[in-house]
Amino acid sequence: MSKRPSIVGGLTLSGAGIAPSSQPAPAEPAPAPKSPSRRARPEVVHTSVYLPREVHRRLREIAFTRDVKVHDVIMEGIDAALQKHGHPSVEAIKAGRKVSE
Repeated sequence: MSKRPSIVGGLTLSGAGIAPSSQPAPAEPAPAPKSPSRRARPEVVHTSVYLPREVHRRLREIAFTRDVKVHDVIMEGIDAALQKHGHPSVEAIKAGRKVSE
């Protein structure tokens, strides 16, 4: 009794015109893109902040009332902390970086 021929072996890829059996197998899978909609921004660092639930709720309330994002409220706090400790504001730091590049 002989083995039946595979119906998949004779199929071709749409648009490629090459039978799958004649294509070499990739050595290792290509890394999946992280997010196609995001651009690489080496000047920006991603970080996480762990907040108590009630603090997060209040930040959301402030952001909603002012029609801004929670990120904007947090950046105001970071700006205040920098200036409190004698550092330039976030905007001044960003402007200085662009000038020095």
